[in-house]
Amino acid sequence: MNISEAGSYGVDQSQQFYRQYGANALLPEIQWTELFRPSHLKDTHIQALNTLYQSAVPLALQVFDELNFDVFSPAAYKPQGLGLFEKLAEQEDKLIQSLAAEAKDLTDKVRHQIWSMLLRGGAVLVFKAWLGKVKTDQDLLDTTQFDELSDLLFIKTPPLELAKHLGINAHADEDHIFLLYGSDVYLDRFNSLETAALFVDLGVYDAAFLSLRDDSVAEYLKEKAYVTQEQIDDLQCALNPLFCTDSTPRQSCVA
Repeated sequence: MNISEAGSYGVDQSQQFYRQYGANALLPEIQWTELFRPSHLKDTHIQALNTLYQSAVPLALQVFDELNFDVFSPAAYKPQGLGLFEKLAEQEDKLIQSLAAEAKDLTDKVRHQIWSMLLRGGAVLVFKAWLGKVKTDQDLLDTTQFDELSDLLFIKTPPLELAKHLGINAHADEDHIFLLYGSDVYLDRFNSLETAALFVDLGVYDAAFLSLRDDSVAEYLKEKAYVTQEQIDDLQCALNPLFCTDSTPRQSCVA
C-alpha cells in the first residue's frame, strides 16, 4: 500500500498499519540493489542488509510505540518518559542477541558484513529504507524528518566485543562497503573513536586523511600514535599546494 494513495482508508490508519505490522517483523521487502544501484551490491551485502533490516526495524518500532513517538510525524523530536536515547540504548543487547541468532547459520563473510555495517550506522540506514518504503511504496531512503534521530539507532557496543557476539574475526581480510545514494555516501561514520582507529588498522582509511575530516578523530589518532600533526599538515598542503590553508570541510565522523 502506498500511503500517499491510501484514499478512504486514511493516512493515519495506513501509518498505524505499518507501525503495527513492522513491530511484528512483517516488513515490506526492499530491493537493496535498486536502492543502492551505484554500489554494485554482492549477495553477501544483500544478506547482511536483510538481516539488519529484519532485526533492527521491529525493535526500534516497539520502543517508539512504547514511548508514543510517531516516526511519521514531522514534529520536532520530543522525548517522552525515560527518553528515546535511554530507552533505545537499553535495547541494544536485545538487538545484538537477535542479530547473533539470525546470523548464526550465515557464512563468515555475511556475518562480517553485518558487523562492519552495524559499526558504521547500518541500523540507521535500514530504518531510513523502511520509512521510505512505507511512505512511498518505492525503494528509496527517507531523509526528510528522521535525520535528527539518526544517532538513536547507532549502536555503541565496542567493535571487538561486537565481533565476539557475531562470531567473526574483526581483522579478517574482508571488504567494507560504502553505499551510494544520490550524492550521499552512507556507512562512512563510526560508532566510536575506537572503531575509527580499527578501520585505520584494517586499511580502510588513511589516518591522516581521516584526521582532516574530524578534529576529535585527529586528536585520538595522534594520542594513539597512528599519525602526527606533521603528517596531517603535509597532507593538507598536498591537497592545497598553492596556499597550504585549511580548506578541508570538517564533519563529524563519530556518532
